[in-house]
Amino acid sequence: MATRTPRIYDVARSARVSIATVSRVANGTARVDERTEARVRRAMERLGYRPHALARGLATRRSHTLGLLITDILDPYFAEIVRGAQERAESAGYVVLLGDASVHTSAEDLLVKRLLERRVDGLIVASSRTTDAYAAQLASEDIPVVCINGPLGQFAHAVQIDHRKGARLAVEHLASLGHTRIAHITGAVGVPTRQERLAGYRAALKDLGLSYDPSLVIAGVTSIADSHDAVAGLLGLAAAPTAIFAFNDRWAIGAYAAVRDAGLRIPADVSVVGFDDLEMDEWVQPALTSVRQPRREMGRIAADVLLAVLAGESASELVVVEPSLVIRGSTGTRRAHADRH
Repeated sequence: MATRTPRIYDVARSARVSIATVSRVANGTARVDERTEARVRRAMERLGYRPHALARGLATRRSHTLGLLITDILDPYFAEIVRGAQERAESAGYVVLLGDASVHTSAEDLLVKRLLERRVDGLIVASSRTTDAYAAQLASEDIPVVCINGPLGQFAHAVQIDHRKGARLAVEHLASLGHTRIAHITGAVGVPTRQERLAGYRAALKDLGLSYDPSLVIAGVTSIADSHDAVAGLLGLAAAPTAIFAFNDRWAIGAYAAVRDAGLRIPADVSVVGFDDLEMDEWVQPALTSVRQPRREMGRIAADVLLAVLAGESASELVVVEPSLVIRGSTGTRRAHADRH
């Protein structure tokens, strides 16, 4: 015969207190004498009693659930953000409800609506597609929102990698190896993260005394296949680039395929730098040089900021996280390119 699930009145009887006292201890809605609280918690543990989440939410007007919106669950970039946010949330007694925008064509506005319908207490937005207009819409919701790598100034709270510095690290590294024709492949330039990295790329070229050639910037990339085609076109130029700076590591892999399809070698003929420092970077051949984003840390920070806001504590409006360059085998000196043409 199955054991009956313990109820709140079982705890009250065991602890010799009222049901209302057990409710106050379980929900944290009012102060209870320390000795009484300890007695109630011992009874709860002894009986294996678990407060009903829905009932607790009604009592506290909190669901103890955080919404986390990402662009694509299959993109490894987001996995570490989710992990970091979930670690922090769970340690504080919260559950993370994940919204994957790749599931819907209308995507993010629909997902936000559904998350809000489920009464999440706060929302973390880690979306590469977030525009100024969409950010303004989110910020107008009656719920605290923390954005990771979204448009600056639109959110009350944001966690941001220094995109310009990351791009500068990539370009300066390639220039230090003698490269002067450095291409950049990126996505739709209307997205703030892409604008920032492009600006960092251009500023670094200028500061290094290198000319900016718009023919070496290919925008509108959305996939590995697109990045392959973009780099194939670049390599067909009369004055082809000797180095590629990709917006992210996945598109750097597309560049790898294009270089090899052209009968060229990395880094002997073309150097490649990515952005994100994904786990796979160490396992491709040659290992990919990449700008590191501490994504797990960024997820943790975003959750910390959101939890602080929910607790009524002061929280940073903007946390800027520093990137770093991880140099591996995909970059080499330009001297190796002397006999290419």
